[in-house]
Amino acid sequence: MLFLFCPQKWQEASNREAAILSYLGEQVPLIYCLEAEPQQGEEEQKVEERLLYPLECFIFGEDPSVGLEKLQQYSGSSSAQQCGRVFKEGETVYSCRDCAIDPTCVLCIECFQKSVHKSHRYKMHASAGGGFCDCGDLEAWKTGPCCSQHDPGTSVTMETDECVMDPGLRERAQTLFHLLLRYTTDMLVWEDTNELSEELKVKEDTYFCVLYNDEHHSYDHVIYTLQRAIACDQNQAQIYTALIDKEGRKAVKRGTLRSCQQAKDNIRVSILGKPLRVEILHTAIMAHQTFALRLGAWFQKIIGYSVGLREVFCQVALEPAADDNNPCLISRLMLHDAKLYKGARKVVHELIFSSLLMDTEYKRQFAMKFTEHYKQLQEDFISDDHQRNISITALSVQIFTVPTLARQLIDEGSVIKVIIDTVMDMMREHLDSNQRFHFQGHNPDKFFRVQVIFHDLRYILISKPSVWTETLREKFLEGLHVFLRFLCCMQGMEEVKRQLGQHVEVEPEWEAGFSLQMQLRHILAMFQDWCSSDERVLLLAFQECHRALMSCTNQPFRSEPTDSYMCKQILHARPYKVSQEPVSIHLPISRLLAGLYVLLCQTGVCIYVFQLQLNFTELAEQPLRCVVLAAQVCADMWRRNGLSLVSQVYYYQDLKCRDEMFDKDIIMLQIAASKMDPNHFLMLVLLRFELFDVFNDALPDYHHCSCFETKCIVKSERYVPGISNVTKEDVTMREVIHLLCIQPMAHSSLVKNLPENVRHLIHETWLETVVSKVAIFKKPGVSGHGLYELKKECLKEFNPFFYHYSRPQHSKVRCDIFCFSILALRPPVPPPFCPGFSNIVYLLCCDIFIHILRRIFQKAAEDRSSRWTEPMIQRVWLLLPHTVSLSSSSVSCVVFAQSVQDKEKAERKRKAEAAKAHRQKIMAQMSAMQKNFIESNKMLYDNMPESSIQSDTSRVAVGPEQGVCSTDWGAQICILCQEEQEVQAQAPAMVLTACVQRSTVLTQDRGKTLSPEGCYPLFMPPDLAVGTHTGSCGHVMHATCWQKYFEAVQNTTRNRLHADLIIDLENGEYMCPLCKSLCNTVIPLIPVEPSKLNYAELVGQPKFSRSITEMLGVCANTVHRVGLQTAPNDLCPYVPVMSWNTCAYTIQAIGNALLLCLWVSLYACHIGKDFQLLSRCLSSSLSFLRLRAGVPGVESVKRGVLPFLRCAALFFNCLTGVPPPEELSGTAGHYTLYVRNRLIDLPEDYSVLLNQASHFKCPNSSDDERKHPTLCLQCGVMLCAQSPCCQQQLNGEEVGACTAHAAICGAGVGMFLRVRECEIILMASKTRGSPYPAPYLDDYGETDPQLGRGNPLHLCPERYRKLHHMWQQHCILEEIARSLELLNVMFPFEWQMI
Repeated sequence: MLFLFCPQKWQEASNREAAILSYLGEQVPLIYCLEAEPQQGEEEQKVEERLLYPLECFIFGEDPSVGLEKLQQYSGSSSAQQCGRVFKEGETVYSCRDCAIDPTCVLCIECFQKSVHKSHRYKMHASAGGGFCDCGDLEAWKTGPCCSQHDPGTSVTMETDECVMDPGLRERAQTLFHLLLRYTTDMLVWEDTNELSEELKVKEDTYFCVLYNDEHHSYDHVIYTLQRAIACDQNQAQIYTALIDKEGRKAVKRGTLRSCQQAKDNIRVSILGKPLRVEILHTAIMAHQTFALRLGAWFQKIIGYSVGLREVFCQVALEPAADDNNPCLISRLMLHDAKLYKGARKVVHELIFSSLLMDTEYKRQFAMKFTEHYKQLQEDFISDDHQRNISITALSVQIFTVPTLARQLIDEGSVIKVIIDTVMDMMREHLDSNQRFHFQGHNPDKFFRVQVIFHDLRYILISKPSVWTETLREKFLEGLHVFLRFLCCMQGMEEVKRQLGQHVEVEPEWEAGFSLQMQLRHILAMFQDWCSSDERVLLLAFQECHRALMSCTNQPFRSEPTDSYMCKQILHARPYKVSQEPVSIHLPISRLLAGLYVLLCQTGVCIYVFQLQLNFTELAEQPLRCVVLAAQVCADMWRRNGLSLVSQVYYYQDLKCRDEMFDKDIIMLQIAASKMDPNHFLMLVLLRFELFDVFNDALPDYHHCSCFETKCIVKSERYVPGISNVTKEDVTMREVIHLLCIQPMAHSSLVKNLPENVRHLIHETWLETVVSKVAIFKKPGVSGHGLYELKKECLKEFNPFFYHYSRPQHSKVRCDIFCFSILALRPPVPPPFCPGFSNIVYLLCCDIFIHILRRIFQKAAEDRSSRWTEPMIQRVWLLLPHTVSLSSSSVSCVVFAQSVQDKEKAERKRKAEAAKAHRQKIMAQMSAMQKNFIESNKMLYDNMPESSIQSDTSRVAVGPEQGVCSTDWGAQICILCQEEQEVQAQAPAMVLTACVQRSTVLTQDRGKTLSPEGCYPLFMPPDLAVGTHTGSCGHVMHATCWQKYFEAVQNTTRNRLHADLIIDLENGEYMCPLCKSLCNTVIPLIPVEPSKLNYAELVGQPKFSRSITEMLGVCANTVHRVGLQTAPNDLCPYVPVMSWNTCAYTIQAIGNALLLCLWVSLYACHIGKDFQLLSRCLSSSLSFLRLRAGVPGVESVKRGVLPFLRCAALFFNCLTGVPPPEELSGTAGHYTLYVRNRLIDLPEDYSVLLNQASHFKCPNSSDDERKHPTLCLQCGVMLCAQSPCCQQQLNGEEVGACTAHAAICGAGVGMFLRVRECEIILMASKTRGSPYPAPYLDDYGETDPQLGRGNPLHLCPERYRKLHHMWQQHCILEEIARSLELLNVMFPFEWQMI
């Protein structure tokens, strides 16, 4: 072949690049795009032989296999120290809680299985796609950075690889890499104005009409458009659409320029609104673009041979362009990323992962390029419509989370300033005239994409420095200054004013502001964490933050200061009323200042703060307004402002925002209380709560519990490091105690209710230690989950007025704990204040506070006063024990308080004694009535027999020594009308609810069908392939009552939304009126008279009432229709045969004695043939008899015949009413002998299943797209679920792999485990199914659907046994129906596509 001599010609050519390009220009169009639908295998073979093999020969200068062997001999090993595996979307990844530097450090499943972290405390979760394995990254792990496969023994190779690499090989590789990477870049970033070089031009004049993917148009729209535009059928349109969604584009038309232009116009016209992206490309361009993508994978293969080759590639990629106006090749690819289609993006990203990010130095250079183009990349991402995981911006997590690299980017690239400037430029359009954000009418999609940028800022700040340099200080403070400018635009934004008179007409936009606040809460904490690591930075940051706050012109006062008088105290302050003037809940700078002040107190440099001459009254003003606003909203004073303000206050105090909103406002009030005169501080609080005149007796009654609650919080809530000498562990312990006082909680609920600043530390391991100190863990049973219960000795730490309790939580606090804490326990003693906050205690002995207490107790002592409430008095009692010193005035307050308390105690005692006397009186009356009843019915009690059961009963079912029947239906009560009726042959029918279904529980030959074609299954086949099972919940109704109920169900259910997903009305399904079990027929109760039984009488027609006969027909027809899946046919002679079939199958599967008795009558009612058929039916049970090797003959026969004897004993028990002998009636042996099949055995460790799923290959697809490995629990087959590649035809309809498999394996009933989702799927038909918890629990006794929490999972035998019993007892249909009824399905799910 001529192409084998090409490498030699290229070597000899004067212009190697031109020679290689000429060859590519000749060969590529001959391989690619010759046909609209090329043969993939044949095409790939040609590429390998004609293109890639010659290129490899050129690099090595000889046969590639020989050259590669020499290269490995030089370098010693070709393996890399880092794994670098790129994760697909949904792929399971692992993170070690003990060893990972931060939660973003993850391992692929192969590296995890071979690492030391497998025995550590780890987490697993599904990847969003776009990341890569950190195995071998020394900065990602505290210990065990490498698995056994990527052992650092190759580090010497990596260092010396460049030295031993052959110079000729390096020169050829550099030439070829430069040419091919430029060729790939030119092809991928191709634009209409570009032209092919002379070497690549061809004479053919053929074009392609190419349709691109977007996120605006649905599948159905694109399919419809293609059908109309290019005249293809629906199947072809579906194939095109699926490929467009998967690869990002697809050529849908090949022909002349005119025909392609016409197809393009038709496609763009067919879609209303935003048109689809369609381009016309020459076949040569299309061919070269396709080969450029193939080169991406080839590059990864070549540079994987040697670290030296990878270095050459990185140098070429980062080499500056000859023209200074053009960026380097990798920068060109990054800047055009948003214009690339999905397939091209994936190739480029994977190439970057496998090359530039695998080497420390080149990773740094790439990071600098990334930071340089950061703003442009983010602007392109925001204008793009594709998801972030396929955007080049997603690479930020791989760059910014590396500690040393993040420091370098701050030092050299000012990355903090770059990120914040980028956000500010994109949000500048939302600024109002006061330079504050106003998000009314914003674009939610664009706003969401802008917020994603904050993730990058979190990545940069995720690891604080241990050593500061001058440059780092300067750049960090520069970034903080820019960040404070951004916060100035949030300070006081979106003010609200109380609506009076008329309700607000339009609810204002508020979600955007709080969404922004939620994004910033972690960043604000991280900035404070960085500042705390260096005293100089902390002090400078505090000064900068204070200047920023003072420079804000937001929320100015509108009046001059005035003097207020109380108890000979004068407060000089500006008047302001929250209920009358605008107020904002957004104060990020004030709250950041409060956090920095506490950190200054912790470090001991607080003395420098006083040199700033801070005005603490002004600092406390705006946080106090927010607290007052929240109190007034809770008091329903702002009802006319609508739900928007209620929602804002909810989030202000909610777990998601309170650590950087409400908590920081309280801290600022504590700062002011510690530095202001205590009388002035309390007067300011009274003024803002608008209670100043109330305590001066200038206003009528007014509830002021919220004001007093604020004072209690300022005085008592000290669990903040820096305010008192507590640790994070103490704070968390207190939160856990108060959460468990609400109710016992599962671990996941406990973590979900912890503050955000604690929850992100769950990745670390100290939380379990904290919880174990205060709680006892109780393991779960067969259902439910494990619970933590509070230890009794920790009740002394319970504060009934805990300031983090919301109203619903406070109402849920266990009544016994609340009353016990109020009446029996002293208030919990708070830790002492730190020196900087010690002056807060003087609030309790100042004149204003004593005056407030006196007024409260005076009003409480008055009769019918409305100025006090019981919670207010309780809060007073919480404060009084902590009073530091009491003046004479305070003593009088205590006297008032004591009198009030004595009065309350006396009243409670009187009520308790009255209730006790009332109970004793009632009990005496009941006792007297009982004695009178016994005396009046003395004869009845005297004639009562000692026992109604005969102890000596013969247990012989047939023959002259037949035993006495113990079966008697007696009178039955209808569950609908509650009337009694005797079960008699000529009486109206009484019926049992029942469900008939096909079953393969006992099968020995899965996949065999049961159909009316051919031979009807009169006898159960030995393999029990497919049987018809009948079960009942045992609830009895009149036949007429059931008919009325069934008609009512059909009439009402047809009007329900998606009712057909729960019950199938066409097949006669309904729910049992009492227990809501799924049913599809009824079984009539037939009286049994075993002592008069004569087999010969059964030859004729038994004399049953017409009602019973009709119900027997209903039941038999249902069995025939369901068992054989045929249309109803009353005249079919095989209807009773199917009744015998379900009789035989049911006795073997369940042994339900009641049903078997009824089936004998059912047969006798339908055919009048010889009753010897009964013995023929019984003989089918001989299929169970099997001889066992290695056992003596007699014992073998005995063991083999025992299953048959048990079946016969149960059958004759139903027929004659004689109980079976003890050796044949044991329940324990019942199931073990009857059940042949079991669900498959599952591994104890769930990671074993995940490992199996990671190696799963779809049998019908060779791509590397994410699959959904799904395990059949009945047979153990792994299926490719929810994927078009494995859909099959079932009864003329396309169904998913699981639905098709269930039809064969379980007669339509399936039980599947979705491995990557850790979830059981129950399926009963093509349209019905439901999720079910997997039998795997973590160490806290909880399941983990979707691997959301990521804790290690282990098999729970009890729960898997429960699943096994559900399958054995044919309860899957019932479980699905109950689940769907409970979920109240609003949107149907296409279960048939699983």
